[in-house]
Amino acid sequence: MRHEFLSIVREEAAGIPNQRLNPGASASSCCAAKVREDNKKVRTTMEKLRIGLLNKKRGYLAIQEKFIGADKVVDETDAEVEHHEQALTEAGYSVYQIHWGPNFINDLQALQVDLVFNVSSLVEAAILEELEIPYVGSDTFTIAIAMDKSLSKRLWQQVGLPTSPFCLARSEKDCKVFRDDPPFEYPLFVKPVAGRSSAGINDSSVVHNYDQLVSEVMERLETIHQPVLIEKFLRGREITLGVLGNENARTLPHLEIVYPKGDITLTFEKKELDNASLLCPAPLTAKETQMMQQLALRAYRVLGFKDFGRIDMILTEEGPFLLEGNTFAGLMCTPKEKPHSYIGFMARAEGKDGKDLLDEIIQSAIKRLRLRTGE
Repeated sequence: MRHEFLSIVREEAAGIPNQRLNPGASASSCCAAKVREDNKKVRTTMEKLRIGLLNKKRGYLAIQEKFIGADKVVDETDAEVEHHEQALTEAGYSVYQIHWGPNFINDLQALQVDLVFNVSSLVEAAILEELEIPYVGSDTFTIAIAMDKSLSKRLWQQVGLPTSPFCLARSEKDCKVFRDDPPFEYPLFVKPVAGRSSAGINDSSVVHNYDQLVSEVMERLETIHQPVLIEKFLRGREITLGVLGNENARTLPHLEIVYPKGDITLTFEKKELDNASLLCPAPLTAKETQMMQQLALRAYRVLGFKDFGRIDMILTEEGPFLLEGNTFAGLMCTPKEKPHSYIGFMARAEGKDGKDLLDEIIQSAIKRLRLRTGE
């Protein structure tokens, strides 16, 4: 486990582009109402809070590039960062954009920011913690747990939260149990243990026999170089919930991802095509809504999420099952008609824009960290 953890850190730290600092000039339900009121109490001279906005290519893009080729993957990191810079500026913060590169640490220290936003990798969080620079979002401990889907599932199982049965394959030998004495029935579902945003998932991820299992596991081991998670494939409705806050965490409106007719899973390529229908709030009964909100909040707290995150689930005939938690969930609220992030879509359904969403997250971090926002 320690070797796999270090491999993920090395992978994120390797191959960083030679970019330099680019300061972006600054000026850059009742539960929701209570949160907004609490935020007003915390805020004093907001314009004096200096926020460092990180710009680093997200790790799941590198995973997918290994799987299908770099020429088939579109990097929208800059568009996401521009969205965040505009939203934070509109919220009244002083924003300084910082690019990932060889001078990252020097640039970060030179700016003397009060708070860092848009951490998107374990290595960034580790550097910030070592430098004792406060940042928005979960700490390295929780990031490492959430990145390793098998570890997340084990922790959920230990406290009695529902998640599909699974095995972890590091070699072809680990598949043999499904030939000799299967621990659970086919069909199975395979994906990289530390993938995000459907990276490493294609139509062949749904596995129906042993030969196919070996083929799909080996393809991922040889291209992505991560252990492969083998799960029991669950049929049902894919529901995801955004969670904001800490001690008084709350859920955003639940969102259902409706696959195009004939599809049974959401692959990376199909996600990029953006042709799935999103229903928010999802058409659930009052009982289902309450059950899934409570499950999302428990899953969020068990893994130790901070400030914000997203919990993905499958609602089957037997009830909801946890899939995974995302500490680096996208937060784009544009375009308004269909935002390029699930949490952004949920925020829009609640009547929020990017400024409102990011401000609530920032305020949660300020309270958690007990930062002074005025003189």
